[in-house]
Amino acid sequence: MSHKKLLIPVFLFSLLIFFPIAILFIESFIAEGGGISIEPLKSLLLTSRQFGLMKTSLLLATGATLFSLLIGVPLALLFTRTDLPFRNFFNLASLIPLIIPPYIQAIVWTKFFSPDSGGFHWPSIFSIAGGIFVFTLSYFPLVTLITSSGLKSIDSSLEEASLTRKSAFGTIRGITLPLITPHVTSGAILVFIFTLVNFEVADILRLKTYPIEIFINFSAYYNERVATLLSVPLISVCMLLIWGQMALMRDKSYANFESSGKGRSLFRLGPLNPFCLAWVTVLIIVSVVIPLWMLVKGAGPLENYSKAFTISREQIFYSLWVSALSSLIMVLFSFGATYCLERGKGLFHNLLDFLIQTPFGVPSIVLGIGLIHAWNRPGLGWIYETSAVLIIGLVTGYAPFVVKIVSTKMKQLDREFEEAALLTTTKGTKIFRKILLPLCMPGLIAGFMAGFVLSLSNLGTALLVVAPGKATLPIKIYNYLHYGAEEIVFASNLILMAMIAFALAALYPSFRIVRRWGRR
Repeated sequence: MSHKKLLIPVFLFSLLIFFPIAILFIESFIAEGGGISIEPLKSLLLTSRQFGLMKTSLLLATGATLFSLLIGVPLALLFTRTDLPFRNFFNLASLIPLIIPPYIQAIVWTKFFSPDSGGFHWPSIFSIAGGIFVFTLSYFPLVTLITSSGLKSIDSSLEEASLTRKSAFGTIRGITLPLITPHVTSGAILVFIFTLVNFEVADILRLKTYPIEIFINFSAYYNERVATLLSVPLISVCMLLIWGQMALMRDKSYANFESSGKGRSLFRLGPLNPFCLAWVTVLIIVSVVIPLWMLVKGAGPLENYSKAFTISREQIFYSLWVSALSSLIMVLFSFGATYCLERGKGLFHNLLDFLIQTPFGVPSIVLGIGLIHAWNRPGLGWIYETSAVLIIGLVTGYAPFVVKIVSTKMKQLDREFEEAALLTTTKGTKIFRKILLPLCMPGLIAGFMAGFVLSLSNLGTALLVVAPGKATLPIKIYNYLHYGAEEIVFASNLILMAMIAFALAALYPSFRIVRRWGRR
């Protein structure tokens, strides 16, 4: 099937995704009296207050990125290149924090370090150091995941050859790390952006950051113009980083669906084995066991779970169907988009890649403002006043993630499959349905899983654009947190995580079956 038949609808849908971002930029340069001017930006954004807030956000992002690299890269090496005992178990356990939203980590650790918790007391949890701690626990698995993908994709024979002349440390420093530098750098960029744009954790930890300033101006002061203007520098910084990341990872994969390189014990730990095992164990305890234990402890008796479910039943089912529909749209779009990107070349395809990937770096709170500006217009009430605008927001925010996951599988498909199929049929739709779709199914299932988890735990965008009279479960949790209903908050958080875990448990077997079937 020719990619040109898909290019126009995919391009139009990409414009729809990019539309809210473009609206924000355009309206930022419109003066109050009309006309185009840069004076609004000059008068508002070049102040010491804005620079101070941005400085705090940059310190948080830099600290979280540094510590995520210090933890994530060694973990990836231990799991894919060493003889660490139980490494498959630890590899899976280390990814669990990815299903614990950062705001839940913040809630857990503020409780853990509170004076009335009966345990440790660390007032600095409400500080930049506390924010770095929370963000690191939330995002180091992302670095591990992307770095592991890079390690699985490189030719291990290069490392084996180096080991005949150099030590393990020399091989890692001279061969392994240079080869996976694009993946490590990409992981660092994503952690930096996700920390920079997050406002939920800063709100819980009482930190004055740049995204908090945007949120306050929009939701508390009802000053949409100031919030819009404040969004411009944040979007600009994030987009520059995303474009750099796109250049680094243009032909590389964020995830690996094959077992190549997995299980290879190139580097023997020897006497370091007990120390590495102890380090990984402590890390899992801190990032997984303690948060889960604190949630269970904070939720109290079983009747609190029943109470939390009863008062949030409507929000639970609303979150499930909105997340499922959004993820399905992401997968359908990603399938067509990745096919066009992988099979086409030239300026038009580069523009398509730009339109798809740019929302990667848009803060959820800023995206919500952009969606309001884009769709709160006469004649568009059927979008803005319904769940459609939330679904558009979720697709806009998370489709780039799904595209990257699906493209990993698409890159592995040789054009020869399609060329061979053309010998038996000239129907492009049949080739698409019988050849490409089955071969890409592992990537599509993985993309749906990622989109569903991200949509289910979304707070920033949903908080601004959810339909009147509706609320998602994260919004319900956020509201109860500010009401001081602690036991309900913890019980609801466990329900949210249970929903995520159940969805992954239900989809993962089908992913494994399809992947094995695809190898035959």
